[in-house]
Amino acid sequence: MKTSQITVIIIVLILLGIFFFSLSKKDNEVVPLSLEQVPSILGCYIAGTAKDVYTLNIQSETGENVLGTLAFKKFEKDSSSGTFSGTYNNGILLGDYAFQSEGTDSVMQVVFKKTGDNFIRGYGNVDYTNGIRFTDLNNITYDSSSSLAVFKKGLCP
Repeated sequence: MKTSQITVIIIVLILLGIFFFSLSKKDNEVVPLSLEQVPSILGCYIAGTAKDVYTLNIQSETGENVLGTLAFKKFEKDSSSGTFSGTYNNGILLGDYAFQSEGTDSVMQVVFKKTGDNFIRGYGNVDYTNGIRFTDLNNITYDSSSSLAVFKKGLCP
């Protein structure tokens, strides 16, 4: 064999080696076991009127655990802001809103339902014995007719 034929054979073998090596790399990639990809809910969600603005800012999401802030800025009324700590599961964001209002520390359970890119705040009967907690999470009403109940994805003010 001539030197040029040997060179061509070596180049072809190197190219085949690179090709098969790249295929084996793809086979070793880690693929999530879940077939369903859950989109992130990180970001800011805003509800409001011309004068009242409510913001839910989800800053951390680890598995089902969610952390952020929640603020209710009411025109000429008592406003509040504080931290939100909860879980997000099956389109329901449920957690505790820890805030200070009129010099008193309080904790109120809040719930939101994901609809498209937005969250709708849920309302139901509450008990004031140990903070403000829903009496029955299976009996929550999500009413999107109020502009203060629909938290739309946006930029926090």
